[in-house]
Amino acid sequence: MNQISLGKSSLKVSQIGLGCINFGTKVHEEQAFELMNTYVRCGGNFFDTANNYAVWNGGDGSESEKTIGRWLKKEGNRGNIILATKLGAKPGNMNVNDFTNMQGLGRKVILKSVQESIENLQSDYLDLLYLHVDDFKTPQAETMATLSELVDKGLIRAIGCSNFYTWRIESARKICEKYNYHFFNAIQQRYSYLTPTIDTDFYPQVAVDQGLQKYIEYYRDLTLVAYSPLLKGQYNQQQILHEGYDTLFNQRKLKKLLEEEKSPNQWVLKYIMQQFGGSVALLTTSSIEHLMETMNCSI
Repeated sequence: MNQISLGKSSLKVSQIGLGCINFGTKVHEEQAFELMNTYVRCGGNFFDTANNYAVWNGGDGSESEKTIGRWLKKEGNRGNIILATKLGAKPGNMNVNDFTNMQGLGRKVILKSVQESIENLQSDYLDLLYLHVDDFKTPQAETMATLSELVDKGLIRAIGCSNFYTWRIESARKICEKYNYHFFNAIQQRYSYLTPTIDTDFYPQVAVDQGLQKYIEYYRDLTLVAYSPLLKGQYNQQQILHEGYDTLFNQRKLKKLLEEEKSPNQWVLKYIMQQFGGSVALLTTSSIEHLMETMNCSI
């Protein structure tokens, strides 16, 4: 499994990351352990989770992190793993498990969330911390100053953002340049081979658009980490599954892909990994067979 650097950081990650969103809820612990072991044996080292995975499955948001933490303790391989988690999207009121009352990106939330994630993951630090969603109510200077402070203290090795609009990333960049704060090394966004229409609303998700593509290509200091790369089985189907992707252009792209490629899912992942000088595709699955197939692994 090929590895690339995350932005300008020292982190080297496999180009297929393991999405751990359902660990501890829909994916029980024994199954999650088997998936993580298989992923590592197939050459992967990049684990993706969040502090709200997965409240919509009936959990409190700590299940995924705690499952990974118990696996790390059992395997004793923390030094070989790159851990990425996220904060900001956890419900402020756990009785309302949706995205209407997210905690946001204020200083108190960040400090408390980072400490909780470190404890859940049974680690002394986080390799990569994402801002899970943007927070327009909190001054960006407060958010970036807090993150930079945590990097300087060694609690975080690198920072990233997720579901951000391009103009907000640039705004954060200007703040970091002005105050000499640490800037993002990764951007995690919805991205695949097929492209959604410009007016498709995935809230709270944000898809890569042409503006962000040009931004990444221009600065070359942000690595794209693509979630939903396979669009929930889209490349196993002849018809477009999501109306936001149902355009004549996408229909033609899908038809050509399925006609020419014997393993369309592997082709799509390879395509994503080649974009923007090297990107990461996050694979979320509950199947060992699917994991091995898409990683082209035969251990």
